[in-house]
Amino acid sequence: DKPILTISVVLPCGFEHDYFIRTAESVFYETPAEVLKEIVIVDDASAPPLEQSWSEAAAAEFGVKYIRLNEPAGLIGAKQAGAEAATGDIIVFFDCHVKPDIDYWVPYVREISENYKRAVIPVITVLNVDTWTQPERPAKGSGMSKCYLTFDAEFKWTNDKTPHVPIMSGGLLAISRKWFFEIGGYDSSMKGWGGENLDQSLRIWTCGGEIVSAPDSYVAHMWRDGSEKTKAKYKVGAGDAVKNRARAVKAHLGDWYKKTLSFPSFKRWQRQDLDTSSITDSFSDLTCENFEWYLQRFKYIYRDAGVLPSEVFQIAAVEVEGSSLCLELKTLGWTNFGHDDEIVLKECTDTHTQPQSQWWHGSNRLENGSCCGSLRAWNTDQCINGRGVSTGAEKVPTHTCNLDSGKEVSLTPSSDDGEELLLKV
Repeated sequence: DKPILTISVVLPCGFEHDYFIRTAESVFYETPAEVLKEIVIVDDASAPPLEQSWSEAAAAEFGVKYIRLNEPAGLIGAKQAGAEAATGDIIVFFDCHVKPDIDYWVPYVREISENYKRAVIPVITVLNVDTWTQPERPAKGSGMSKCYLTFDAEFKWTNDKTPHVPIMSGGLLAISRKWFFEIGGYDSSMKGWGGENLDQSLRIWTCGGEIVSAPDSYVAHMWRDGSEKTKAKYKVGAGDAVKNRARAVKAHLGDWYKKTLSFPSFKRWQRQDLDTSSITDSFSDLTCENFEWYLQRFKYIYRDAGVLPSEVFQIAAVEVEGSSLCLELKTLGWTNFGHDDEIVLKECTDTHTQPQSQWWHGSNRLENGSCCGSLRAWNTDQCINGRGVSTGAEKVPTHTCNLDSGKEVSLTPSSDDGEELLLKV
């Protein structure tokens, strides 16, 4: 038998005085001594220093190694510093406010023992920070572990029957130390937080690795819900996250980067070029595929779920008193974290540019895996939600698209020439 791989758990902690000790203790108690090499706590310039809350001597009983950054490096820089200090075979990155469940580590060791180029993502659940418990565990196969890339350089949660993770959310993952450094680690030019998960995911997939979900690994996570107790106390520079995302997609998407630049958030980068050589140089020694390969690899998302539409179209209502009215998304949600919306009827426009909220395309897989079970507003994350809409309803809501939503709406010909369609919700 091969010797069991060891784990270094890296906790990037910026002003996490309330939770870092409980997180480290939880990791220690749920990981066997022969597996846990160390817990690396990276204190990202917290004031006062975290070590004053838990002395080095006391922390040593829990296998803790402190790394103190006197100047704030941000989440990405703190993770890189932790990885460089880690000595285990596997680096597990956790946020500094989590509680791993029993045997969380088993699939990490199992999967990476089979393939050192494989990153592993746990099922991310909810942590009640008052009781330090996981209120409930999601049904098997329905937890949060997978995301996909959208063309505004964001990531959306998704689920499907495959083990593969197109894009990882980035906060919780396991990766072999060898593979992490072979693909170049984190981009040294990214600041603060955001975008590093896109870059890392695309590096892993296109350069010969893979990312899989671990449905038998549960890690409870404190979500930032806007309350004072969950509020982040570290600072992220204005524009840093958007610039990071732009760096990631420019380095990996090739000509598809032009699509990202068409979104308002990236208007600045239409005029200002980004030097992404710190990303591309870091894996220049590897044989890597291009972004078209990635789109083909995940065609069940980009083709079958309609994320990359083959056509966009307007949906015009029957003319009323000579006016041609079209379905329009009431509030054009450019971001992937917008609120649910609704569709309204507005005067049709014959241009693709103003307003874009009148343009739609097929989206979401049907039960047989093919497209399309819903309609998605072009360049948004909003799909028409036909569930619970009664006859005569004054409005039809939209919601964040669920790529496996089944048949929520249908467009069927209502004229012989097929030009008139009946929209059923």
